[in-house]
Amino acid sequence: MQYHTLGTLIRLHRENLEMSRAELARQVGVHPSQLTRWEAGDHKPSLSAMLALGKALDVDPVELMSAAAVDAQ
Repeated sequence: MQYHTLGTLIRLHRENLEMSRAELARQVGVHPSQLTRWEAGDHKPSLSAMLALGKALDVDPVELMSAAAVDAQ
């Protein structure tokens, strides 16, 4: 399954904060290549990763989960 809506949302929020992939990955606690896969829509972050992404991006994690739900349809 592809998660392009979620990946685009993560990338847009990261870019709006002028944050590098490496910096966001460090804050979330994952390898930068994992973040690249999320942004590409190739993989869906776990629930704990979505919570960490929400905190790091200053976004309600429900917004991220809703994007994942849209992609799952």
